[in-house]
Amino acid sequence: MMQRLDPLYAPLTGLNFIEASAGTGKTYTITALYLRVVMGEAIPVNRILVVTYTNAATKELRDRIRTRLAQIRLAFQRGRADADDEFSVRMLDLFPNRDLAIRRLTNAARGFDEAAIFTIHGFCKRVLGDNAFESGLSFETELMADTGDLLQEIADDFWRREFYRASPMVVQYFLDKKYRPEKLLGDIGRHLGKPYLELSTPEGEADGAALERAFTAAYQQARRLWRDHRVEIEDLLLNAKTLNGNVYRKNSIPGWLNAMDGYLTVEIPKLELFDKFDRFTASKLQTSVNQGKPAPQHPFFDACETLKAACETLADYCRHQIPVKLLAYCNAELATRKRQQQAQSYDDLLLNLHDALKNPRQGAALAEALRHRYAAALIDEFQDTDPVQYEIFRSIYAGTGKPVFLVGDPKQAIYSFRGADIFAYLNARRDTAYGYTLDVNWRSDPRLLTALNAVFGTVKTQPFLFDDILFQPAIPADKKRHEPLWIQGRLEPPLQLWFVDSADPKEPMGKGAANEGAARATAAEIARLLNLGTRGQARIGAEPAADRSRPLAGGDMAVL
Repeated sequence: MMQRLDPLYAPLTGLNFIEASAGTGKTYTITALYLRVVMGEAIPVNRILVVTYTNAATKELRDRIRTRLAQIRLAFQRGRADADDEFSVRMLDLFPNRDLAIRRLTNAARGFDEAAIFTIHGFCKRVLGDNAFESGLSFETELMADTGDLLQEIADDFWRREFYRASPMVVQYFLDKKYRPEKLLGDIGRHLGKPYLELSTPEGEADGAALERAFTAAYQQARRLWRDHRVEIEDLLLNAKTLNGNVYRKNSIPGWLNAMDGYLTVEIPKLELFDKFDRFTASKLQTSVNQGKPAPQHPFFDACETLKAACETLADYCRHQIPVKLLAYCNAELATRKRQQQAQSYDDLLLNLHDALKNPRQGAALAEALRHRYAAALIDEFQDTDPVQYEIFRSIYAGTGKPVFLVGDPKQAIYSFRGADIFAYLNARRDTAYGYTLDVNWRSDPRLLTALNAVFGTVKTQPFLFDDILFQPAIPADKKRHEPLWIQGRLEPPLQLWFVDSADPKEPMGKGAANEGAARATAAEIARLLNLGTRGQARIGAEPAADRSRPLAGGDMAVL
């Protein structure tokens, strides 16, 4: 069970987890924990590791911590804090030895330019540079910020290497599917640099050459039968009394026959069957007869059954195996070429530090050096972690008792933003000694929080797909005044649901169409609200004068 966190009284020991939704004061909490480590544990700022995932977040944390340091130091020097500064008031009560507190805060402020506040990549770069011997890396290594050109070069090489010697039918299949090196690279891009991924395909260790031979043999067999028995096959389909007329319409059959003519007359067969090819297979015929009636029989129908299976198997093999082979080739070749150029990418910073910490000869010494160098750690935006990132911090701090706080929102980890891995997040949470939650939302309208609590609170199991991610109701901050939004004399509901109809009522809307529809609807709503604002009709705060015109649909939040 998650405990509600009070950052001024939580034990500063061991691996701790803090789950916090947006608007619940994560930065405030990290700042409070940082000051407690400075004042209570007497750890200098250059030995308190703070890690987040973007440069903007790093700057914000640095500025907030520096500002709060100055505010607390001033409060201790004056012996009092402003009445509305609850944090400083509580800190004064928590640390009665004011001279000692002032001394530690002064030292922290003076040395704050050396504060160890980094992005995850900045931290890895610093460690690898400071511990080149332990990590086994060259001092001359340069950081390659963008590997796009190098990856494209590797993908081009793979394309030539793989397809120049491939059979014409395989090459034609990829050309028909509009594949180019760029498209193949795009298909695997998000999987690069992740050694923890297990590469597998539905076909397993299938033999591509054997699949090609089987497909070619099936094609030639169907081709011979079609050439010798076309008239007989046409008569069977057109005049069979046992076939369901709704499936085998007489006016449709001639078109299918022409399509089969075109497919079976080419020398190099295509790995994509024409629409309605299955109408010539024995299985489709068998399931399309009138009740109790026999299906038309002919060796060609059996041959089409075999050809369809062989074609789909080979096409699936090509569709899956080629990207998997490219992924393995890129991972190996990218590492080789960067090594030749004495360069490393941002992904390499993580992988190299991970490998150095796992090295059986130097790993333990490196972890010990880092524990001494950084005696406490605060890891922000931890929902963006992956197995490599988590294993780095686990190797350094697990079982040491040093104060480490991991702060994140598991609901965001579901979407794999910035390469996040939900299972790494859940494993990390299971490893922690204490689990906390921040449940007071300081940002959102209380009415919106009530609505969201009602929506997700009614879902008893798996509201966020995983059993381990529970819904924590948000509590509105009672001391913060939220001004409501009035539109044309009406207080709009803060949560509104917009329903979008599919163009085809029998089919669900595709992702692309849904995204486009959502974007267009949102843009139109913003434009209408802005137009109202220029006419003085939309106001935030005090209730406007009565306006009897029709209210505009809109609100603080829309869910599609």
